[in-house]
Amino acid sequence: MGKRRILLLVRPAEGGMQKHLLTLLGNLTGDYLFTVACPAEQAEIYSRLPCRVIGLPLRGVLNPPSDWAVFCRLLALVRAEAIDLIHAHGFKAGLLARPLARLCCLPCLLTVHNDFALARSSRFPGLLFAVERVLSHWTGGYVAVSSWTAAMLRQSLKIEEARIVVIPNGIDPEELSGVEPLTFPFAGGTYLVGTAARFAPQKGLDILLEAAALLVPEYPQLRFVIAGDGPLRPLLMRRAAELGLTEYFYFPGHLDRIPALLARLDAFVLPSRSEAQGIAILEAMAAGCPVIATAVGGVPEIVRHRQNGLLVPPEDAASLAAAIKLYLTEPAFAKAMAAAARQDVDAYSEQRCLTRLRQVYTKILEDGRL
Repeated sequence: MGKRRILLLVRPAEGGMQKHLLTLLGNLTGDYLFTVACPAEQAEIYSRLPCRVIGLPLRGVLNPPSDWAVFCRLLALVRAEAIDLIHAHGFKAGLLARPLARLCCLPCLLTVHNDFALARSSRFPGLLFAVERVLSHWTGGYVAVSSWTAAMLRQSLKIEEARIVVIPNGIDPEELSGVEPLTFPFAGGTYLVGTAARFAPQKGLDILLEAAALLVPEYPQLRFVIAGDGPLRPLLMRRAAELGLTEYFYFPGHLDRIPALLARLDAFVLPSRSEAQGIAILEAMAAGCPVIATAVGGVPEIVRHRQNGLLVPPEDAASLAAAIKLYLTEPAFAKAMAAAARQDVDAYSEQRCLTRLRQVYTKILEDGRL
């Protein structure tokens, strides 16, 4: 038997989801033949890898005319390419994937990378939850990126535990150590706190600004770097100016060299309001950077407070400022947290996670479900 054909159906993806997909495609194409159906504007990202890429007008929000057009194109694609398995990433992709799989008598796997953001942003969240419960019966299995995400599936959708497998998004720790650090437009002797995130409300970057405003009067050597881009970037830059922080903050935009950023930081902060897993935290841990993160979603599964990092409540600038101050004033403690984190991160190696995904693919291709 030749290689089995898998269709990856992907909603607009950034951050951890996109990194996971690139890792998957970069490592499993020797075992399977992949076709990636994704938003047209992101097709170039996946076309660098050995897979077929189909650009579609696939949006992150519900859009019935566009979604119907995407569904019809996917139906023709599945029939033409003799697909064996549909693997959807994100609930929006899953809304299209399950009816498609049902119509074509194929198994369907859904990876859940976050919470029910699609339902919460809809005008009819109750209807979407009801639809998802119906579609769950057409789902061969679920991959959850954290135990928190798995619990959400069990509690909100009443999915049986046996139909869910937890596979965290993995990283390659070796790629994040021993990297030449970036340089930034700050004088020597500064203490550099930073993060890399999409400039979106759920990332809580405004809380980092508020924490900085509490700290810099007492610790003028502090400087902050926020790498990334997104709809809130102009607003956050304006807010930094309003707080008198312009000289303390640097917004370099999107960076391809995240390991080089992490190598320069004295502390990494992820002040998210919601976070299913937090792959950026794993990268910081692998780079030997002391981590501060909010205790939301799946983050406490990675960061153990005062054992390999610091956890603070979300929406709490004072607690975030206190955690940064602790690392700044107790460098030995910060170094100990970083060392412990570097050991713990090996449990999240991408090869370990890919091995588990291969096992899921084998099971669902043979039996049609987990």
